[in-house]
Amino acid sequence: MAMMRDILVVAIVVLSVSTSSNAQSTENSWSAEGGYTVLAEQFTAAWCEVCADVDPWMPEFTESNGNRVARVALHDDFDDPLGTPITEHRTSRYSNGTPSAPSFWFDGDLLAGGAPDRSSMHRQLLSAEGARSGDTSIGINASFDSGRIFIVVSLREWEAIEETQISIFVTEDSVTIDESKAINGITIHHDVVRAYSEVPLGVEDDGWSFGDGFSWMENHTISHSPNEVIFSSSISIPLGTDPSELSIVAVHESTGDSESHATLGVLRLEIGDSPVGSSISIVAPMALVMILSTLSFKGRSRKSEP
Repeated sequence: MAMMRDILVVAIVVLSVSTSSNAQSTENSWSAEGGYTVLAEQFTAAWCEVCADVDPWMPEFTESNGNRVARVALHDDFDDPLGTPITEHRTSRYSNGTPSAPSFWFDGDLLAGGAPDRSSMHRQLLSAEGARSGDTSIGINASFDSGRIFIVVSLREWEAIEETQISIFVTEDSVTIDESKAINGITIHHDVVRAYSEVPLGVEDDGWSFGDGFSWMENHTISHSPNEVIFSSSISIPLGTDPSELSIVAVHESTGDSESHATLGVLRLEIGDSPVGSSISIVAPMALVMILSTLSFKGRSRKSEP
């Protein structure tokens, strides 16, 4: 009986050590691979009454479609506490003036007709997926340390287009605004764009960036190899912001206006979601199961002895 107890204690200790060591070494690092996701940019506003009928079910739409779509909410920079110059910068790619709210662009194609329903959103998503002639293979690696998120984005295997850029959105999953500023009655907003940076590839251009309380590293790093482009940067987050509420959306797209626009690849990484190696190593649980099975077998054997 003492031997059985000792073996069980050792097994539990091994399992505990394995779990804690994995969490310590990887709890602040995350990665994702993909590129086939569709970018859904929504122009919305806290003063927009129609948006109040659409925005609340947007999280359900994105969650039900998994990695197929990445929504970024661009709030109007007029009379909206969540608005930033990022909105005008992005919407100017698709519109000569201020667009109507709400407006949705799926990989740059406008979904017109006022407030969309779920069916029209799904049809637009399918259309955008079918319009892609090929997807850039994208990898995102992110880590968090001392108030900064370090971001590395790699691009591989993309369509031969001369002028392209890497565009990085940093979104906050859920943001609550004061009721006095919620003109349309909606106080909780999702997928809000908080920071943005774009860097042209293959040309001498510093690009464009902005952070709403976030601060990008002054100099991004772009490295080229025959089959890969790697973008490296970091961004500090405001004091009190929970990094696990942030997501990174990496986009590879052509430069220029809507007539020449092409989305080549998109990938979304949720910070704090499924950290690399944070799950318990399968070896330890299997060892524990085997030990417990052995103990159970020995117990049954002793009971069967005369």
